[in-house]
Amino acid sequence: MARRSPISPSPRRADSTRRTGPELQAILRRVKRRGWWERIRALLWGKPAGIRFRSLDEPVAAALGYGVDVGRPTTLVAFDFGGGSMEAAVVRTRGAQTVETGRAEVLAKQAVELGGDDIDSWILERFVPAALHDWPEWEVALRWEAERVKLLASAGNEGHFTFRNESYGKLDYHVLQDILVGNGLYERIRELLDALLNELRTRHAVLPRDIDDVILEGGSTLLPEVRNVVGDVLGRDKVREWLPFEAVARGACIFAGGAHVEDFIYHDYAIRLLPDGAGDPEYELLIPGGTCFPTVDNFVTRYYAPGFDGQQHINLFICEVGRIAGRPVGWTERANGSHYFVPRTAGERAFCLCLNEADPALPLSPAGRGTAPRLRVTYSVDGNRWLCVTVHDLQRKTDLKVRHPVVRLR
Repeated sequence: MARRSPISPSPRRADSTRRTGPELQAILRRVKRRGWWERIRALLWGKPAGIRFRSLDEPVAAALGYGVDVGRPTTLVAFDFGGGSMEAAVVRTRGAQTVETGRAEVLAKQAVELGGDDIDSWILERFVPAALHDWPEWEVALRWEAERVKLLASAGNEGHFTFRNESYGKLDYHVLQDILVGNGLYERIRELLDALLNELRTRHAVLPRDIDDVILEGGSTLLPEVRNVVGDVLGRDKVREWLPFEAVARGACIFAGGAHVEDFIYHDYAIRLLPDGAGDPEYELLIPGGTCFPTVDNFVTRYYAPGFDGQQHINLFICEVGRIAGRPVGWTERANGSHYFVPRTAGERAFCLCLNEADPALPLSPAGRGTAPRLRVTYSVDGNRWLCVTVHDLQRKTDLKVRHPVVRLR
């Protein structure tokens, strides 16, 4: 770990623009279960009002909402885990044709009847005696309470399951994860995705490495470790999971405005530090969510001092600080102008994922002494979303690394 004397960056964030025009459009998403007659009726219904109706496949809308450039041929997986079912589909966009029509080719599809309602039932089974949750008149209230504590635990907080002024236990992130493991959720996800990949390989000779992006939809994707299980099967660097609720609506708006997509970094990325005097790790923000890329080479500059006399190595641990149950992380600005996040619970710590734990440390030769800065590190993001560092040894007056790629951001 390192101590730091940072220079405050001036981060650029993505601009949000609003398109206006004289034409009123209504965009309909084409859901999976909608039949041809319902589509025709919806299209005809809008004509008397003088409104132009266009339809859009739901995976294409979600891809646009996540910033995927569907203007080029793309193979993507849409993983939808909502309240009643878990579905996955592989679709292929057709470049300009998809931009014009909003349609994509479905290559493979798998589904199971398992959703957030089932997780609520598992929570009830863990905390509430069967004699109580079998009463029909109490079922709705008990399920509401199960959903409430589920949302709290998924966000890294603790929730006490209470009913009729009586407490039945505490649910936190790790207890919820244990419930999901015990009921085989993660195994069901792997089985679903394995079946999807097998169908894709058998019918179209498309391999997992040919998949460009994976997009997550539905509130149940916020459950503990779901995104990591999907990433383990399909490739973590391909997964876009930060807009499970609004991706489809956002994509429909982009489609109405001409389907122009400007990609940007969505998650916050930080360096993990040990404060002076040890203690729990804290995270110093480097690349804020909303940053357009590529950036300038010196987008962020930081100075790091040895943690103790005789220190021979310094680690730069880069972490993805994920959104907690769809809410932004609460960064705190300090007197030095930098922003920090200190996890307070085990659940919050689970959202801080170190991406380069196995990377070799930076050598200090001669060994570090004193509290003066020893390394100057500049951070930037290249056109392929790689976080790159240039490391300069201030004592030796030499560069240890120059625009060296460390981790790929999302």
